[in-house]
Amino acid sequence: MLIRKEDFPKVALSKMNEIHSTEIDIVNSLYDAVVRCIEGKESVETVDKLLREFLNDVREHFSFEQELMEKYGFFAYPMHKGEHDNVLRELASVESIWEEKKNPATIKEYLENYFAPWIVNHVQTMDTVTAMFLSNFVHAE
Repeated sequence: MLIRKEDFPKVALSKMNEIHSTEIDIVNSLYDAVVRCIEGKESVETVDKLLREFLNDVREHFSFEQELMEKYGFFAYPMHKGEHDNVLRELASVESIWEEKKNPATIKEYLENYFAPWIVNHVQTMDTVTAMFLSNFVHAE
């Protein structure tokens, strides 16, 4: 397990919390499979499948937030989207390296040293402010 749900910050918008919770499950499944693959107990194909699921989830997660920020005129949209764009570029690089080498250690290092610390910080800062703003407009979305 990479990220404990109990330790993950919550924001003022329940739908964002749901998306974050799902993403934690997906990233933890990927991370656990990567660790097992490094130990020789999991197939590269399983890691590949879970990596695709993770990448799709992150894209959908960011798209959801960005659509709401645009719809309701969130003042810090360019900055928030910029962080998303940076992570998407990093993930594209990780995916490319994975496609070339199929080395699970690369994914493990990225998840531990970059993605996990980033997502916690991002939710504590950017997403907290965004959710507070959006909670004035969004109740059931």
